[in-house]
Amino acid sequence: MMERRKTPRTSVSFPVECNILPERSYFYTVTKDLSVGGVRIISNKFISKDNVLKLNINFIDKVISMKAKVSWCNENRASDRYLAGLEFLEIGKEPQRYISSCLEEPTITSS
Repeated sequence: MMERRKTPRTSVSFPVECNILPERSYFYTVTKDLSVGGVRIISNKFISKDNVLKLNINFIDKVISMKAKVSWCNENRASDRYLAGLEFLEIGKEPQRYISSCLEEPTITSS
């Protein structure tokens, strides 16, 4: 299967506040994986492709806000929830650098 993502994702879980625009329909969830270009989240309801969401991702020491577009949403086989892949639309250079630094694997140094 050919990889269609522009940037690789890392399996990581952070709390997320989501707002489906323009209806102001808020829900809270967690990330399943994350990259500088997008995120996969869990949802209790189906979110249509191309819907735009405003996200606030809580990185514990910093909350980053951005807009994202739903690329896909499928029922999770393991539960009655949905998984959705979101592509970031509006994210500045500084938040991109911050996300990138959070996803970097620590370098092992020898003493």
